[in-house]
Amino acid sequence: MLRCFFTNSAKSFCDVVLLSEIFELEVNENVQLAVNDRQMPKVEYMEIKIDDYKLPMQILKPATFSDTAHYPLLLVVDGTPGSQIVTERFEVTWESVMVSSHNAIVLKFDGRGSGFQGTKLLHEVKRRLGHLEEKDQLEAVRTMLKEHYIDKLRVGVFGKDYGGYLSTYMLPAGEENQVFACGAALSPLTDFKLYASAFSERYLGLHGIDNRAYELTKLAHRVSLLKEQTFLIIHATADEKIHFQHTADLITHLIRAKANYSLQIYPDESHYFSNAALEQHLYNSIVNFFVECFQVQDKLPIAPLKEEEDDD
Repeated sequence: MLRCFFTNSAKSFCDVVLLSEIFELEVNENVQLAVNDRQMPKVEYMEIKIDDYKLPMQILKPATFSDTAHYPLLLVVDGTPGSQIVTERFEVTWESVMVSSHNAIVLKFDGRGSGFQGTKLLHEVKRRLGHLEEKDQLEAVRTMLKEHYIDKLRVGVFGKDYGGYLSTYMLPAGEENQVFACGAALSPLTDFKLYASAFSERYLGLHGIDNRAYELTKLAHRVSLLKEQTFLIIHATADEKIHFQHTADLITHLIRAKANYSLQIYPDESHYFSNAALEQHLYNSIVNFFVECFQVQDKLPIAPLKEEEDDD
């Protein structure tokens, strides 16, 4: 450390002081021991160029990753304007379980509208929520699908809150050649006029003056495109942040579209789970859903036509 002294004559002199370590406040020994005993995901970072932006992407691979194997791909989205999902923060979540225990590759991507990358990128999504986020997230997925170790038939998407809105919004993507085999949404937003006005009006304007932006962002227009994808919706009935009315309205349109969906509710539970047992049940349900989705299905033999049997 450099130490300086100032005198009344406006002169100064400095000397070097060597500091020795006194005490380590926290070394996280228990965490380090636990991590060393387990196969933790390999974390990789890369950037992809979209328009004038270089956008960050995070890829979680199994510890035993091999270029010659084929892995399912799970896209985890947030996408809330101003949010950031690609970080270097250490965490162990249900996504880590998907990677380490079930050999999936997890993809996270911060597209246009995400935070901490400048106000220009942040405000790109104004008055067109969902549109640019879908394009950017799909570009990230297609970048990964170019890799020969990704199984193109086993691709899923998951999101919570605004991410639940995006995961539902993107699920029908691809039309002729669908991208996702399955998707799950936890407490999804479905109609922004039902959500907090401070958020909705910031990005869509005042409801009642120009309702076009609100109508275009409704999920009702998207679920009619759902085909054979399996879809899981999870919502707590006493959710104070994103009212259960969002999911109830979505289900009405899913039934009309004859979509293949499953609903899991948590009666009288709030948005932020206060019960550890319920939270564990929640994440077990999500993991089991994607494990079943990514399971390689054996094709059954085709039964001979009746005419062929008669000919024999």
